[in-house]
Formats: sequence, C-alpha cells, structure tokens
Amino acid sequence: MRVWVGVVGIAFLGLGGAAPANPGKLEIDRDILLRDLSRGEVTERRMACAAGQAPAMRARIKSVGWDTLSAGQWCVTVLTRAGRDGTLRYVALRDGKATPAIAFDAGFVTGYIKREALPADAPAMITLLPIADRCLDQKEADKDLCGAVGHMLGARAASGELIPIG
Repeated sequence: MRVWVGVVGIAFLGLGGAAPANPGKLEIDRDILLRDLSRGEVTERRMACAAGQAPAMRARIKSVGWDTLSAGQWCVTVLTRAGRDGTLRYVALRDGKATPAIAFDAGFVTGYIKREALPADAPAMITLLPIADRCLDQKEADKDLCGAVGHMLGARAASGELIPIG
C-alpha cells in the first residue's frame, strides 16, 4: 500500500505520468485515506480542505491523467479519518473570517462529535456531495448551507457511513 501512496503523492505534485483507468482506484484512494496515512499526513490534507485547496489539488491530479475523488469525497474521507483517530478539532481562523470551506469543516466537526441521529428523510451523501464540492471550492455563497451540509455529512460519517463511489 505504501507504494501506491507514493505514486499518488507523485501525482499530487504533478510529477507522474498518466495512469491507466482502474475501476477500483477511487475505492483504493478512499481506503488509503482511511487506513494508510499517518496522522500528520491526515492533518495536512485536512488543513488543505479547510483552506479551500482540495479542488486545486484534484485538478493537478486530473491534469496528469489520474482519476480521483471529488473534493467533497476526498475531504469527507479525510475528516472521517481524523474523527476515527480522535484528532478531529475545530480549525482556528487566522483572520477571523469564515469561508465556505471553513463553515463546511466546522459543520462536519459538530456533526461528527455530536453523533446525532439524522431524520429518516435527511438527504443522502450522494445528494450532499455536490454541495460540499461547491463549499470546498469556495464557490457556495451560503456559508450556513455549507455548515449544514458539513453537519449532516459529519453525522453520517460518525455512524460509519462511507462516501459513495461511482
């Protein structure tokens, strides 16, 4: 698995060549984030999500021909891993300004920590992830919506639900 992480790391930096399509690759990417990264690597990736950098990293990976998780899938998985590790805390704001990505992150943390049961009619992850993508790309103007979506995804993650692939 560490070799695969190294290959993915090269793609993150834009140094690798195109990789052939692999139908199970997205599940592998998710599972690497959930199992194989160190706590420090998880923290780095989580901070990139909170800073709104996940879409740019995803674009670099795709530019070299790799398929990868969406920003929402990637960040929800990273946040889930931090929750499982017991390192999920609120991110401090440097300038005191909340951004859509910070609102999403804070909502996720609250939902994960509280472990609230969601109502039966709560939107499914697959419905929430496109909104999460906009929040993490800083393109969703409604920060309250970003916080609410983060909260619902955090509650789902705390219950053991994984991001849908495909």
